[in-house]
Amino acid sequence: MIRKCLTFLFLVTNIVVAETQLTWQDLQKNIDTWIAGPVSLVATDQEKAVFKKLNTPEEKMQFIKIFWQRRDPILRTRENEFKDQFYDRVDYANEHFAEGEVPGWKTARGQVYILMGPPSREEKRAIAESSRPAILWIYDNIGTTRIPANEALVFIYREFKYVLLPPSAQDGDVIGAEMRAQELTANRYQPIPSVVQQVFADFAEKHIIDEKKDYRDLLSSVSTTVKFGMSGIDFEAVKVQDNPLQFKLTMSKETAPVFDAGTSLFLEVNVDQQLKNETAVLDSNHKTVSLQWQPKAFDGLSMIEIPLQPLQACTGKCQLVVTVRDSVSGVSETRTFPVEPR
Repeated sequence: MIRKCLTFLFLVTNIVVAETQLTWQDLQKNIDTWIAGPVSLVATDQEKAVFKKLNTPEEKMQFIKIFWQRRDPILRTRENEFKDQFYDRVDYANEHFAEGEVPGWKTARGQVYILMGPPSREEKRAIAESSRPAILWIYDNIGTTRIPANEALVFIYREFKYVLLPPSAQDGDVIGAEMRAQELTANRYQPIPSVVQQVFADFAEKHIIDEKKDYRDLLSSVSTTVKFGMSGIDFEAVKVQDNPLQFKLTMSKETAPVFDAGTSLFLEVNVDQQLKNETAVLDSNHKTVSLQWQPKAFDGLSMIEIPLQPLQACTGKCQLVVTVRDSVSGVSETRTFPVEPR
């Protein structure tokens, strides 16, 4: 229907569930930090301001859905190629460019890599004033007019981290040349110089492909059910064994109440079972199921499968009544299934 959070998942087969200890309550406590994470590199100032105005986790999850939809380059495919590439680059940056306790996505090289991709070629040069060589990244197509064509981006080691030197100003740009001279002053090193920060902002704007998708309806919406566009939950109950009697729920991943939690896909449902005969309730139980997937794992599923708690055996004519309630939207669905005698 609608991407590393807290704990990982386990996979069983192609038709399996990924169960985790992440709960909707946990998510409500942590979703506020999404906009301050790696995605801050591609979010526009306007989007950051909108996110701060949202009051509920439900609204923020709906914002995340719209955020990635605006950047989906190929609508006819189920994957969001921009989102997949972005998180692949974040993973690479965290693995290769971390500096001490600073994650790679927060470092100068990591941020340039995430926004501009891998360089066409890399060179290293020894410099007298540094214990480590300078690193030069050369891009055949740098993708901006703020930095001269064929300009090498130069990272030098200062105060236990690599910082990016201000690139040369364009010919005739007196103000740009003055800013570069100021930022080259010994005590003015920033991890990312101001002109490259402007390039980052330009890239963030360019990545928005579908400007018709905006956040106006989200800001004015008051009904969670309306916001998420859900009127029911489609599921089936399939018998797994007779003694003890046990069922599993199956859901199509296209229609299941799966939501984008920022860096992972998330589902939490409350399931109530009642086993009845013609005169009484024979057994009942309740289960809360919280599931989390990395996007590529989710894409590999053919359906979502949720094992339910066992029930006492039924020897006569019985019915199983199952109610599934989505914790995020509050939408619920109750269905009745015949139980075949043993």
